[in-house]
Amino acid sequence: MKMTLLALGALVTAGFVQTDDLPSAVYSPTNQAVKKDGGRESRQLAKGSTLDLAELTIHTSTLGPGQMNHPLQGYNDAEELVIVKEGTLTATVKDSTKALGPGGLALIVAGDKQSFRNATKVPATYYVLKFKAKDPVDVQRGQAGGGSFLKDWSQFKMTKTDKGETRPVFDRPSSVFKRFDVHATVLNPGKASHPPHTHRAEEIILMTKGNGEMLIGDKSHKATTGDVILLRSNVPHAFTNTGSTPCGYFAIQWHSNAE
Repeated sequence: MKMTLLALGALVTAGFVQTDDLPSAVYSPTNQAVKKDGGRESRQLAKGSTLDLAELTIHTSTLGPGQMNHPLQGYNDAEELVIVKEGTLTATVKDSTKALGPGGLALIVAGDKQSFRNATKVPATYYVLKFKAKDPVDVQRGQAGGGSFLKDWSQFKMTKTDKGETRPVFDRPSSVFKRFDVHATVLNPGKASHPPHTHRAEEIILMTKGNGEMLIGDKSHKATTGDVILLRSNVPHAFTNTGSTPCGYFAIQWHSNAE
């Protein structure tokens, strides 16, 4: 049976036709092909659109000793969130330079330029999350919210909880989001982050250590160190540490003008 244009239009109006293509899932670097550029290696974990993002790109890069990713460059229509996985990265954003170890983080707002260099004698691996929102870019809002910054793991204040540890990283307006919220969590063995719940904001969980299971909808998915989990808007979810050692992750949420 053919669908008329009128009927199709009704479906679109009712919100039944999705215009995005990245599903809620566990995205693992080990399942991705390695792209080599000289001594530099990269793996693309995900690239596509979501409810609030015109484009989300996630990849890992590994720089050998003495290597640089590229000369200073930036985007006028997107933000980047960079998190160090292994080794030490000398990060330059705008006019600031800082050495970042594992768990160190850089936020690069729209219009600012970045460059990363490995000044050590061992490889350095890091994640790059690039966000291009469907909302218009607001550079002034991003600068008023604090602008780009570099922080090492030791700069995040740790608070003990009944489940492990929590570290607020930042929670503020940015150039592409009315609110951008990142925190780091450590869960003790057998502990769950929270009961299954939903929220309008989309979210990424970036696993930094340990093993666990993420409930997405009505199915559980194994996740381990290095994996990235995308949780779409209003999808029921909950994370449990199923390993025998503490499990750590960054929780990354963004909020659009539609909320």
